[in-house]
Amino acid sequence: MSKSKKSTKSSSSEKENFLTKFSLDDYIPHKYQVPVLIVIIIILFLIFLSPLYFGNKTFQSGDIIATKSVQPYLHEDRDGFSLWFPYIFCGMPAYGVSIEPTWFNFIYVGISSVRNFFASFFTNNYTMWTFYLIILAVTTFFFMKYVTKNNLVSFFTAVATSFSTGLIVFLFIGHVTKLTSLCMYPLLFLMLLRMQEKIRLLDFFILIITIELFILGFHVQIIFYTLFSVVIYYIYYILRGLSRKEITSKEISFIIIPLVFAAIVYFTHIYSNLTLIIICAVLTIAYLFFIYIKLKSSLLKSIIVFVFSLVIAILMSSDKFTQIYEYTPYSTRGTESITDKTTPKTEKDESEYYAYHTMWSFSPGEVLTFIVPSFYGFGNSTYQGPLTNNRPVDVNTYFGQMYFVDVAMYMGVLVFFLALFGIFTRWKEPLVRFLTILAGASLLISFGKTFPVVFDLLFYYLPSFNKFRVPSMILVLVQMSTPVLAGLGLMRIISLRNEKNLKLTNVLKNLAYVFTGIFILSLLLHGSINDWFISRVNEYAASIQTSKPQLSRQFSALAEYIAGMFSGDLMIAFGFSAAVAWLSFSYVNRKLSADFLVFTVIVFTLIDLWRIDARGAKYIDNPDINNIFTKPDYISTIEKQNDKEPFRVLNLKQDGSIGSYGNDANFDAYFLIEDFYGYSGIKPRAFQDMMDIVGPANTSMWRMLNVKYIVTNNLVRTSYLTLLDSTSSTKTYTFNNFLPRIYFVNQVEKKTGMEFLQLLKANSFDPKEKAYLENVELKIDPIDSTVYSKITEYKEAYLKADVNASGNNFLFFGTTYHPGWKALIDGNETKTYLTNHGYIGIIVPKGKHIVEFKFAPESFFITKNISLALSSIVLLGLLFSIFVDVRKKKSI
Repeated sequence: MSKSKKSTKSSSSEKENFLTKFSLDDYIPHKYQVPVLIVIIIILFLIFLSPLYFGNKTFQSGDIIATKSVQPYLHEDRDGFSLWFPYIFCGMPAYGVSIEPTWFNFIYVGISSVRNFFASFFTNNYTMWTFYLIILAVTTFFFMKYVTKNNLVSFFTAVATSFSTGLIVFLFIGHVTKLTSLCMYPLLFLMLLRMQEKIRLLDFFILIITIELFILGFHVQIIFYTLFSVVIYYIYYILRGLSRKEITSKEISFIIIPLVFAAIVYFTHIYSNLTLIIICAVLTIAYLFFIYIKLKSSLLKSIIVFVFSLVIAILMSSDKFTQIYEYTPYSTRGTESITDKTTPKTEKDESEYYAYHTMWSFSPGEVLTFIVPSFYGFGNSTYQGPLTNNRPVDVNTYFGQMYFVDVAMYMGVLVFFLALFGIFTRWKEPLVRFLTILAGASLLISFGKTFPVVFDLLFYYLPSFNKFRVPSMILVLVQMSTPVLAGLGLMRIISLRNEKNLKLTNVLKNLAYVFTGIFILSLLLHGSINDWFISRVNEYAASIQTSKPQLSRQFSALAEYIAGMFSGDLMIAFGFSAAVAWLSFSYVNRKLSADFLVFTVIVFTLIDLWRIDARGAKYIDNPDINNIFTKPDYISTIEKQNDKEPFRVLNLKQDGSIGSYGNDANFDAYFLIEDFYGYSGIKPRAFQDMMDIVGPANTSMWRMLNVKYIVTNNLVRTSYLTLLDSTSSTKTYTFNNFLPRIYFVNQVEKKTGMEFLQLLKANSFDPKEKAYLENVELKIDPIDSTVYSKITEYKEAYLKADVNASGNNFLFFGTTYHPGWKALIDGNETKTYLTNHGYIGIIVPKGKHIVEFKFAPESFFITKNISLALSSIVLLGLLFSIFVDVRKKKSI
């Protein structure tokens, strides 16, 4: 038989082979593939998170509990919209506890309606947050489809991104606002890439909505890192355009002017003045609109479109931005503590500040966890063995340099190696270079104190960067970039069959040999590998024996378990890698089809990621979450007192129970009881200063700030406490010396904040007798027996009282000071004074009056209308542009 006939026969047999014939088109018509694959993404989440969706399970963390504790406040029947949250820390703006935006932002209404509709199919309300992981998968799919035009590779990238261990962990630990922002990240860059080709009206409105949804999560660190990635994107593509002479220096000069102007504004802190920043923004927008007409480069035009979109999105969220902006100077995030202000800084202080902000610095060695997730012990897992009588017990086995981690920053071993393959074989492509530069820069920054050459430059010289205390969080950019690079690497393998590139084909074959060799060695040397890893764990246990003896004993006991985890991960990592390398080599040699190769990679990746993700998922019974909020005896006891006027509760229990001093979680707020303490990452500065200087157990402070009930573990025998109720674990007392929420004060004196706090700490003044102002001297009249103040109406952001003053008397209002609080006497606004280091006082003239306190910041009502108008315009613009786009396509 001739060679040509043999070849024909061989080719024919290959075509008849299932592996060589397999094609997605044979099972799903091409025009239906996109919706079907999106449905499969949803099904995959339903399967992986089935305990959450169908098993009445949920996740538990301090953040999740704190979020649930504010739900009764959010859903309380009220007229209008409450802007003040009175239930923790003597009150704080409701935006400080991340309340949900309301009806006036139609963009939010749209996304939240779809999210709530999705969650309505399940009994567990926490499923709403999985919606954002699904959106992340979908937006990644469309981004990759635009780049590759390959549905299966896009599907691979989508599931690899959304199931990435370092991202899905945010769902497990309640850091869901990160997901609400990150889910828009791929769509943002899809729009930027599309606008490089042509600026379309539809893309402009989609970009605005994308940025708006991105901002709504309001996770400042994620927003900062995303804008950082956008800056890297434009720097790279502009430099590329200049080198290729696609952009002229004249066009660049047009763009540089507003950038220099923006830098001046940023570095000189002009942005601290709201009026000036508005003027600067208007001038910048006017200038950009003018030069947009003159530019020819779509890339440079896209910068202007991005800036316009960002400004519009910020204005749509300006209700939130203005409230946080106004509150920040009075919060722990915006003002130094009083001890920092009054104590000269030393080198030690600077060193401690730096150490505090770099505790979660990634290390070069931990890059190996991208391949073997348990190389440094992993993080949270469940041990079940002889040490616990075969009972499952949650343990944390991480022993890297960070303080602790919940899971390893694992992306999937196949994703990692495919990404490297994509980088080395497609390096000349601009998208590959951008993603590699972004991922590399992010990795170096994540090293924090381990690589100070890069990190310190940003920490000390980039404004606001030193506010972020988790350097390793920037690894989200690596987690977002690597699956895309992996998809591009997979596309490169697919292209090799037609290229007949012998060099790269040999690379695949050699990789297959190397991975197979490591896999076989991991099997043959299993015992030796285990012994080596056990010695690593024991070495770590010995290093912390003095500082953390209990943890040291735990690691010594678990050394064999951790080593077993590592050796298992090592075998699976290189077993999967070897299998995919041989499959890729077989594909290039026409032994199987491209779709079969990609399908197999998808299956292996899902098995790999699901296996590791499940290790870090700590489910609890959903009723247990609800049981946490079972009304305790002390709440029932307090409610029985049927108080007509506002009061506060202070839980000083030390048993670690929910609501206690060490585990507050805003527990009392769930029952709409005002807690003197609380849980928030943005506390009122004045309150934290009191805790730092005075501490929680101080009768003058309780008296001053309307603390009426004290909860403790043990019996306390003192004249100023009256026992109301006693159980084996809880004692509820009335504090006999409490003062009402508002009361007249006999004298006012001028004292510094520290002087006042020292007096308070010493219990050396009576809050009813004296009040203290820091920067103001006031002349007031002493009170006599005729003065009174009686609260007639009280709501979250409103207090009304009938008062009688014997002269120009000083009225103290025991609520956190904020410029949004307005005081009215007989309907006329009067000046409020910052009193007793962080609270409110006013002067009431002689006679009977009606006094009102309202939290009604003007900025909110202005920005609410701006948000309403802009979100309406953007939605109408989106619908109009879709209509125009559809008509154009029909005409074509």
